[in-house]
Amino acid sequence: MSAGKKIRIARLSKRGKVLVVAIDHGVKAGPLKGIENPKKVVELAAAGGADAVMATPPVIEYVSNALAGLYVIARVDGGATTLGPNITNDEVLFSVEEAVSVGADAVVAFGYVGVERENEHLRRLARIASECRRLGVPLIAEMLPAESLGYHFSGGERRITVEAIALAARVGWELGADAIKTYYTGDRESFKKVVEGCLIPVYVLGGPPVRDFQGFLKLIEDALSAGAQGAIVGRNVWQHPEPLKALKALSAVVHEGLSAEEAAEKSKLGGVNYNDK
Repeated sequence: MSAGKKIRIARLSKRGKVLVVAIDHGVKAGPLKGIENPKKVVELAAAGGADAVMATPPVIEYVSNALAGLYVIARVDGGATTLGPNITNDEVLFSVEEAVSVGADAVVAFGYVGVERENEHLRRLARIASECRRLGVPLIAEMLPAESLGYHFSGGERRITVEAIALAARVGWELGADAIKTYYTGDRESFKKVVEGCLIPVYVLGGPPVRDFQGFLKLIEDALSAGAQGAIVGRNVWQHPEPLKALKALSAVVHEGLSAEEAAEKSKLGGVNYNDK
């Protein structure tokens, strides 16, 4: 690993575990409720104890004055939206060099497995990884098996198997990623298999909004205890009725090692969930 990558990765993980607020959803789903003004979400991330934000390069430029020392991860691919015929029809939209020019410390790109044109998607991810190696920039691969896509992009039925997640994570590492963003498999023992088969940091993603936020905190707690090195969360923060409290609770789980119950109590979340408002 190059010195540049080591320095940038060390900056991201300087607090041990990592908490990222993702606001790159607009490139596929438009102005979702909660990210109409991304600058407000960045300010929330800084106030709530996040380490980093994840966004496209144009959004990074827009929010640059609000970053307040947050680590910046740039989304470099996309091109297929929720209105299109195939949500996986992505291409490289921004070079790693462009991402660095707007202040990004790392980049993120999708890796789809088990889908049509799988080989093209994975070749694209490998090319991004190659550019990252050349420039000394860390790559986070968002590895999504075909079975998870309906849930991931539209909040449909959750269909996630351990075998598919483990395969996706390993493929991301083999293609040159420095960290993996993927789903928690549902229990600690099965997620340990994912972590053990992928010898780079694995960050658990938040996915669609949940109804029971304390249950979501428990999911993050369990993922961390099974070996996840952090969490990358979007909608479950900025679509929560009390986003700052939600983020502070997540930070308490990730950075302080508190249990879900302790974190909810510390952040004064009370009984507020998505059903309540």
